Amino acid sequence: MNDTIRFGTDGWRAVIGREFTFENLTRIARATVQWLKQSGVNRPGILIGYDTRFMGHLFAEHVAQVIADEGGTAVLTTGPTPTPAISWGTQKLQEVDLGVVITASHNPPEYSGYKVKAKFGGSATQKMTREIERLIMPNLQNSVSHGGGEILERDIKTEYVEHLRGMFDLESMDLRVVHDPMYGAGQGILSALLGDPLVTEIHGEINPGFGGRSPEPIERNMQELMRCVVQENAAIGIAHDGDADRIGIVDEKGDVVTSHLVMALLAAHLHRQQKQHGAIVRTFATSAILEKMGVAWGLPVETYPIGFKYVAPRFLETSVLVGGEESGGIAVAGHIPERDGIYVALVLLQMLMHRGQSLTALVQELFDEFGPHAYSRSDVHTERQAEIIQILRQTDGLRHIAGRSVQAMDTLDGFKHLMEDGWLLVRPSGTEPVLRIYAEAPTRAEAEELVHDTKVQFGLAD
Repeated sequence: MNDTIRFGTDGWRAVIGREFTFENLTRIARATVQWLKQSGVNRPGILIGYDTRFMGHLFAEHVAQVIADEGGTAVLTTGPTPTPAISWGTQKLQEVDLGVVITASHNPPEYSGYKVKAKFGGSATQKMTREIERLIMPNLQNSVSHGGGEILERDIKTEYVEHLRGMFDLESMDLRVVHDPMYGAGQGILSALLGDPLVTEIHGEINPGFGGRSPEPIERNMQELMRCVVQENAAIGIAHDGDADRIGIVDEKGDVVTSHLVMALLAAHLHRQQKQHGAIVRTFATSAILEKMGVAWGLPVETYPIGFKYVAPRFLETSVLVGGEESGGIAVAGHIPERDGIYVALVLLQMLMHRGQSLTALVQELFDEFGPHAYSRSDVHTERQAEIIQILRQTDGLRHIAGRSVQAMDTLDGFKHLMEDGWLLVRPSGTEPVLRIYAEAPTRAEAEELVHDTKVQFGLAD
């Protein structure tokens, strides 16, 4: 049925062999070509990439054949390729009108997905994907393909690596790096750019099961990276998700640097060292330190609901210095309007080289100026999700959390309780029975205490 294919936050994702089938790929690929034709493109050119998931290359080849059968030109990558490289290629190649990536990003191994990338070099807008959805046929009966198209191959990954090489002074970099591509499409890239002597790569082979976990760069999945950074006496540990658009960072002591602080470090480097200006665009669950930086430096700070789909359009509409979300999806000025874990990693390395200080020292520098900021998050699986949200709506939120008085409430996307030296956000998942609880306080222990007390108040504590 048509309702099995719906674009979510960034593309369509489904379980392989259940909803993610060759037949459904045929339906969505045909709709994609038809949308381009209705938009005035007579012979659509579509760049197709894929990550390292199970049967990814076969799914991509199938999509390429459907596009050719519909009279379009399919440009197929020669191997697993990061999503941001496809976004870059879609923008760069004159013969390409759109990009498609077969990936489920950071989702569990049993999933695959279909992302659409617009000509401007970022994710297709909601308007675009809704129009593609509208053209998806309920079934393939009585459908006719006329052929006349072609399939070309192109090594976009190598071209992208060479593009990045020309944007950074990599010859002068002499920092030891541990890279964890999490068995994903980013494997081998930092080694190619910086050289094997400087880069120790872990989980850098093809493993469609991703080691039995989701390829998501969050602390519980980066334990080996944290240990390896210390063992290798490295300056930084860098992790990427399955399609390398998200990033996770570990400092020289083996501790995780949250994506909130990564955004703050990037903003400080680009504004103070690179003398760039622009807005700091953030989603609702990101750190208050970004607001303080914007006020101090005279930079606008814009806050949107959670999801990078709200951040990306601002890169097309105004001057943006840094834009991102708490889950590690970050974009910066001077590049494509897209999350790019590879590019962000190189900017961070550039920052470390220019400053000549450790990550720990640079984070402490921010804390000395704007105060300490620590973060905690808990995703609670509960069938009481709707009940708890209703309680929060009726009572206008909690009055006290872990001994702190709530001073104000912000309901842009959930229920954000604002306190004198921190905040706590309760927000339901839109796709599963999960209640997400986020908190920020001066120390991690205090942030965790805010989360725990909230769970206790709602009877959700372990």
